[in-house]
Amino acid sequence: MKITKKKTTIGAAIIIALVVIGWLMKPKPAEAATIDVYGQLNYMLNNNEDANGVSTLTAEDNTSRIGVKIADNLAEGVDAFARVEVAVDADDTGSAPFNSRLAFAGVDLGTMGVLSAGRQNSVFKGAVTSKTDVFPEYGNSASQKLFSRDSHTMTYSNTFGGVKIDNLVKVDGTTGKSGMDVFESAASFDVSNSLNVGLAYSDDKVNDIQYTGTGLKYQISDVTTIGYTHTIKDVQSTNTETSANEVVASRLVDDTRYSVGYGKIEDGTAYTTVGAEKKIGDNFSLYGALQMEDPASGVDTQDMAVGMKLKF
Repeated sequence: MKITKKKTTIGAAIIIALVVIGWLMKPKPAEAATIDVYGQLNYMLNNNEDANGVSTLTAEDNTSRIGVKIADNLAEGVDAFARVEVAVDADDTGSAPFNSRLAFAGVDLGTMGVLSAGRQNSVFKGAVTSKTDVFPEYGNSASQKLFSRDSHTMTYSNTFGGVKIDNLVKVDGTTGKSGMDVFESAASFDVSNSLNVGLAYSDDKVNDIQYTGTGLKYQISDVTTIGYTHTIKDVQSTNTETSANEVVASRLVDDTRYSVGYGKIEDGTAYTTVGAEKKIGDNFSLYGALQMEDPASGVDTQDMAVGMKLKF
């Protein structure tokens, strides 16, 4: 009998499922699940310019959210977990105060890895573009990436020889195509105690677009950090590539973190961002930033914002 690739894949999935079921059938300890509630209220006043240089002053919500983390020990060395997080629109724009951010559940099998499914963060972002995403309001504008988080996803993560491997697949039947719609793979590792490196790849199979990226985060000292990313978007249908570079430096002085960043899209817009965030107590902070946009053609623009954030 001929063994096809499809049969091999189904067989591997069945074996994995049987292993997981075997672990879950072990006697469950008596401890109850732990539930942690967290969130933040983030509000800002901004003055942003449009493509014609006309500015508009607006007071608005800035990614306020509330979430719940759940953890439960199923058996020795096996833990279940779940997370539900919603954006809280403090402006209640359009009478829709809540929007889904994260909603997933999974199982940690120890040395066998971690499986999860639901609406989850991009592993490309986690390994690469997060290294320059340090400003509460602007910044990280040049990065070429597919998405920050998305629904209909499944991930598998494990660590081999100090290298953390994350894989994500998206299967969304609404695209009209059967099978995998998006595949992402990322690897991150510490070169030293002060330098972390991330590599990642995204394949948008529906639109035939690939993204690749490299990110570095270097801890110069206890108070100074530098982040760098290089990302590429490759559109197969037009055989065109767009690359971008971003670099961010942050320094903590007393209770205030000052940051400056620069990002440039190849043959496109350049972004310069400066900002500061001052902590007052353990959970409250004030922040402000200025971002200047220099397009390859058209009018230069400036965006400014100040805001407050309370985390719990």
